Amino acid sequence: MFYYAVAVDSENVRNYLVANSDQEIDSHCTENNYKILGRPKYVEPGMVAHNFIWVGKGKRPALLDISKPYNY
Repeated sequence: MFYYAVAVDSENVRNYLVANSDQEIDSHCTENNYKILGRPKYVEPGMVAHNFIWVGKGKRPALLDISKPYNY
């Protein structure tokens, strides 16, 4: 299960974050001085693949990437 957050930085630029837990998002926000505006429960997969930043531990899961067609 993934957790999502919408946060703003000191210049009011929105950042869309995704991680494996709320604690990972909270620690990323405190490190970068972000203020969390909301925590959506569900986000369309295409939106996550194109606009959300992975802030969890490890590499970004393949589930969150849109597959690219094979070039024959």
